[in-house]
Amino acid sequence: MTWYKDWFNSEYYLKVYKHRDESEAEKLVELIETNIKLIHQSLVLDMACGAGRHAIAFAKKDYKVTAVDLSQRLLGEAKKNAINAGVNINFVLSDILDFQTDKKFDLAVNLFTSIGYFESDEENYAVIKKANSVLREEKFFVLDYFNKEFLLNNLIPTSIISENGLKIIQNRSIEGNRVVKKITIENDGSFKEFYESVRLYSFEEIKDMVKSAGFKIINEVGDFYGNSYKKETSPRLILIAKK
Repeated sequence: MTWYKDWFNSEYYLKVYKHRDESEAEKLVELIETNIKLIHQSLVLDMACGAGRHAIAFAKKDYKVTAVDLSQRLLGEAKKNAINAGVNINFVLSDILDFQTDKKFDLAVNLFTSIGYFESDEENYAVIKKANSVLREEKFFVLDYFNKEFLLNNLIPTSIISENGLKIIQNRSIEGNRVVKKITIENDGSFKEFYESVRLYSFEEIKDMVKSAGFKIINEVGDFYGNSYKKETSPRLILIAKK
């Protein structure tokens, strides 16, 4: 299933997630900096960079950033956003599992729940193993994923956004071990449908994958403000790990 290739390349994707803005990205980058020590011009890899929010936030702090994404549309937006921000980023069009490089990075990040897209656990685990393979020894990996327990307790079945003649209907449900979202776009009488389907991993499952990939977890954070992870109430699961 390749729902993400169609959806991330859609002109509507950024309209659905426009509330995920630059200030939120900057907050997360600052949180990462308080947990690990990065020197001037450290090499940072953004795995699944989307429109470049986090990559740009890192670049503004004078790190040397490589940002990878499989969506040509989102990467085009990221390049424009980087130019507007006055930063230089090495953008690469690629599935993260196919990404090849001779560089070894000081920090690899997988943010905004950019894991769990694949059908098989092996493929999802491969994303974390990929992070380990591109890092220098004793360097860092940060995984930002939704908190399964919080999501299950706070799932909003339906939400509707209407603006400028565009109506976006999002229907959410739990199907087995995945959270599924059906996105219906109504635009001047025409309809388009897209889907999201993300594997629901528990806190323990995510921790086990990160450890099995060769990392030591050094902090468990529950939101972008740096509060400790709490199973029932934390909206996010942010793991800070070291190779």
